[in-house]
Amino acid sequence: MEKWIEIRKSGDFIEWGKELGIDPLCARIIRNRGIENLKEAEDYLNGGLGLLNDPFLLPDMEKAVTALCDAIDAGDRIRIIGDYDVDGVTSTVILMKGITAAGGNVSYSIPDRLRDGYGINDDLVRKASEDGIKLIITCDNGIAAASQVKLAYELGMKVIVTDHHQVPYSEDGDVKKEILPECEAVVDPHRDGSKYPYKGICGAMVAYKFMTALASRRKSVQLDEALDESVQFAALGTVCDVMELTGENRYLVREGIKRIKTTDNTGLRALMSANSLDASRIGTYSLSFVIGPSINSTGRLEQAGNSVKLLLSDDYDECLKEASHIKDLNDHRKNMTVTGLETAVRLIDEKNMLDDKILIVFLPDVHESIAGLVAGKLKESYNRPTLVITRGEDGLKGSGRSIPAYNMFEKLSEVKDLFTKFGGHAMAAGFSLEEKNLEELSEKLKASAGLTDDDLVREVRFDACVPLEYASVRLVKDIAKLEPVGVGNPGALFACPKVTISGISRMGKEGKYGNLTALSGGKRFRLIYFGDMDAFEGYLKEKYGENTVSELCAGKTQINLDICFEVGLNEFHGNESVDFKMKYYR
Repeated sequence: MEKWIEIRKSGDFIEWGKELGIDPLCARIIRNRGIENLKEAEDYLNGGLGLLNDPFLLPDMEKAVTALCDAIDAGDRIRIIGDYDVDGVTSTVILMKGITAAGGNVSYSIPDRLRDGYGINDDLVRKASEDGIKLIITCDNGIAAASQVKLAYELGMKVIVTDHHQVPYSEDGDVKKEILPECEAVVDPHRDGSKYPYKGICGAMVAYKFMTALASRRKSVQLDEALDESVQFAALGTVCDVMELTGENRYLVREGIKRIKTTDNTGLRALMSANSLDASRIGTYSLSFVIGPSINSTGRLEQAGNSVKLLLSDDYDECLKEASHIKDLNDHRKNMTVTGLETAVRLIDEKNMLDDKILIVFLPDVHESIAGLVAGKLKESYNRPTLVITRGEDGLKGSGRSIPAYNMFEKLSEVKDLFTKFGGHAMAAGFSLEEKNLEELSEKLKASAGLTDDDLVREVRFDACVPLEYASVRLVKDIAKLEPVGVGNPGALFACPKVTISGISRMGKEGKYGNLTALSGGKRFRLIYFGDMDAFEGYLKEKYGENTVSELCAGKTQINLDICFEVGLNEFHGNESVDFKMKYYR
């Protein structure tokens, strides 16, 4: 079971509520998110693009803009090399739109996930040379590509690296030394000595900052329009690359979502239509679980360049046709993921892998493109750092997903000599290795895990103990002002101890979800549960007796449960009411 922790940051919530025009409980939630004073709270609720950090604080930004302007002025052919995930796709789109608007002769290339692997490689560099390219710009990759950058210079090209991943390093005793590509500019907030105040930005945000810096040097209506349109792509990249929605990320994503709701981008409109999304209700959930995975599916199963082409196109009929195909691809990817996850769970059970504090799961027959998805779901289920490794055409490929107590990038860096390719950050990583090194990798990572049993207990942090009857429509509307929510800025979560449950039924396809009747303060409430109903009913039987579930279904008994819940707004025929979603129970 989880460890429940109430967040207890102090403050004058009544005064904050008055000044901000919100319920004091909502003010408490804002304080719980680390906001220290009223000025910060006002920025949290209303901050926009004007609060973004100066792009020239990023390392080498001045050099990057100068090199790009020189190439544009010389009429040089420019090649953007992105990556095959949402962040790489949106980074590429931002640079394509911005550099085109500035008058640049620019094209793009996205690596094939299976053939090329992650980021820039020798073949892409050679192809650029054959195409007469004079300047390569990487986005969402390149920081670990010192040899590929060197090859580009040997072939007579210049390179600008824009990236957001951790910088690789060498170690001499206790001294770490960065290994940087030698090129015109390396723009990455994680570089040693970086003065950029907010390190946790994605590749699309770095690309947006680059184009913002360019626009400050090249004044044009076209570039300003491209920059304004690119806010929505930077927001999409930020959310889908699971960046924290705090500080400038939060300000940009809020503005990006506003633009997506009324977007003129033909490809985005087609994607929303193909997925039956109501543009007016777009939020972080739609980006994370519908639009983002659809774009990702092209890189996983076909060519991510198709998604770039979609977002750059103005032909709605063609875009709708492609968007429908992408949706079908994503549906296929979902089925593959379910099958891969089922295989992984069986293997974990058969080999008693939960005795280990880190999960290293070898799934040779699972498509390598979904390794990260399976790793993420296993990590969520078991709350352990998880590596899923598959067999590809050129050896083994793996993806890892981590928990806060385990810095995956640092731990994998300790064994980087076992990899043929490696990159990532604290919470996720990707790598390639020869199959002969798999056993040694597993042994070393398990031996160095350094995790305690307490590290593996999932923490559930809730904002306050609140009776169900306190949740009003007005409170729900105030809580909606906390959007966008996500990593680093979770949605409001409340606890209510000893809630009386008087009825249970199943709902949804194959009875997958739960519908609970709760009594509190003399009122009756409906709780929806989207978790594992089999596990929930098993818990009730173990705690209250074998016949409890059937008796609850028949309305013949009552039990008391501690619950954590979220609230939302339900609108039906002009009437508004509060929706309650049970998230955790004990």
